Amino acid sequence: MKRHLLTSILMLILIVSCKQKETQKAESKEVKPTTELKDKPKKPIEEIAIPEQYFENDSLLTELESDLEKIALNPKFDLKTEPKTNTHDESVTDTIKTLTFDKTKIYSYRAANWESIYAAKIENSDFDFLDSIKVGTKKESFEDRIKTELKTDFIKIGNLEQTSVFIFKFENGKIKVIEYQGYVD
Repeated sequence: MKRHLLTSILMLILIVSCKQKETQKAESKEVKPTTELKDKPKKPIEEIAIPEQYFENDSLLTELESDLEKIALNPKFDLKTEPKTNTHDESVTDTIKTLTFDKTKIYSYRAANWESIYAAKIENSDFDFLDSIKVGTKKESFEDRIKTELKTDFIKIGNLEQTSVFIFKFENGKIKVIEYQGYVD
């Protein structure tokens, strides 16, 4: 009986001490005050979603990329080079090339045995794509050339994976800028 009483008392002490620890844990959690914005902004913040039209067209993309490579060979460009450590082999140094003319820039990555353009932004009308598309081309002429009606002023032409994309931005019915976003591993 004495043993049973002693076991019961120990159990009771254990239960009470566990309850106290749980209570202390619950009490120790602080509730941090929140800061409220007293003044409402004068203008509501809006997200501007620019509608785009995407054309998956590998043959058209190939023609555009070929034209971009020809444009990059134009002697009008000033060349700037920058060394870049190869991501796959740190003992190899590759080169980032930046070609600049007026408001146009073309970026390429050169390794030991290959070179690839990975980005471009063309904002002047000195360079043609598809023999008739350049900055300043009217939207109707662009539609005729790609044989598609445009529903927006933001046109993308690329491949299925969207790893290689040309972007044509229109303003006031004319091409304002031509961009290229490519992929280099």
